[in-house]
Amino acid sequence: MKQIRRMSILFLFCFCSLTLSAREVPSGGEMLLDVLLARPVGLASTALGTAAWIVATPFTLLSGTWKQAAKRLVIYPARFTFVRGLGDFPGYMEEYETVEE
Repeated sequence: MKQIRRMSILFLFCFCSLTLSAREVPSGGEMLLDVLLARPVGLASTALGTAAWIVATPFTLLSGTWKQAAKRLVIYPARFTFVRGLGDFPGYMEEYETVEE
């Protein structure tokens, strides 16, 4: 009986200490969709966001929200386009912030 108890405690300890991180590998269709559609759209949104941020910078400096504007208009689209893996759509916006009024 003691041995069963020890084995179960050992099993629970080993099970709880494991970090299971099964990551799904993107399919070829997802990669193709990413290359042909998502990356060009991300590149265009990065360019447009950068232009909008440059125009809005004087106003955001006055209101004190220029860092948040830079993140939303430039950094997140650039991260979506250049940093994430091919065909990996979720998780490119981990630092999502809520705006408190």
